[in-house]
Amino acid sequence: TFVGTRQDLALLEHKNAGADHSCPGANSNKLLLLQRDVTYGQTGNNLIEFLHSLQYARDHNVTLGIMNDSWPLRVLLPMFMAVKDETEWRHQFEQAFCVKIFDNNSQLAEWDIVQWDDLYKLGIGRGAIGMDTDYLTSKKMFVYVSQAPLLEYIAHQTKILQALYRNYNTGEGTTFRSGKAVRNMCSGIDGVFGGDSNEVVYSVIHLRSCAKQMVERMSKSSGCHPTAALEMEPEYIKSILRPLGMLKFPIVLITDGKNFDAVRRLINDPEIGQQLRLVEPSVSWIGGDITLAVMSNVFIGNPASTFSGFITKSRLALGFGHSYLFRAQNDKGEWVNTCGDSCVFDRRIMGAMS
Repeated sequence: TFVGTRQDLALLEHKNAGADHSCPGANSNKLLLLQRDVTYGQTGNNLIEFLHSLQYARDHNVTLGIMNDSWPLRVLLPMFMAVKDETEWRHQFEQAFCVKIFDNNSQLAEWDIVQWDDLYKLGIGRGAIGMDTDYLTSKKMFVYVSQAPLLEYIAHQTKILQALYRNYNTGEGTTFRSGKAVRNMCSGIDGVFGGDSNEVVYSVIHLRSCAKQMVERMSKSSGCHPTAALEMEPEYIKSILRPLGMLKFPIVLITDGKNFDAVRRLINDPEIGQQLRLVEPSVSWIGGDITLAVMSNVFIGNPASTFSGFITKSRLALGFGHSYLFRAQNDKGEWVNTCGDSCVFDRRIMGAMS
């Protein structure tokens, strides 16, 4: 499987041809600093926090600084930008994302680190962790909502995503400080489809359990059904796949394993069940699951999931359509889209998850 090569992305990069490609903070000593391995939430949240940090730097014309033992490298390097030569890697990483990597606090002496007077409000009710400045900075980046015009915001965010996939890990290299060997991002596809992985046509369902009120809140802003993307009923899935002729091709289920009833319904459905494939625990990992979903011909996800949101943003950045997160029934009982793929970037729809 080939993802994010220069040839693959060349047709997309023209969208950013008129954008400002200079790095923010070039004429300032202001520094947004991400340090230590303390974060708000898990991988889906962390990926949004990294994307938002880069956007904050762009919006406020400051440099984004990353300590070499901090959470962005721990989250990203197992999937993207593996280290093969440390000196070359550092230059490539800094250039790809317009950031500066620091090794120790003495290197910060001439920088004016960004601080917020209201930061501790984000820690109310969180106990001791709610007093940790680095944790709160992570949360601040998660809830940061850029006020940039939507098309400008999409252009910058997709540029970042394209840079990630241009440097996806193939199983060569290591992470930065631990020196742990990285895995191949395509291992999930290969694990499910074996030697047929380069030619296979398939759909992916991301079945994610989350608080019902999160989906209901998304329903109010997007018009989508308040529970359909949580329950993933067979008829809901077939309303998407049947018109596309995709019920005759494999359907891969990626799940957190918490909604057994939904899994059972899909397995027992006479049309879906015969095509359904579960990702074996031995080949399931965050990077492999992301690639499985990003490279699918059809992706069906949950708009309230940061993981589904990252996948859909990635697919849009790579030029892939047929991502279905926002669906509802019309007056005739037919399932229709209520919001396009770009809605995952729209602050009016997604709020802090945009």
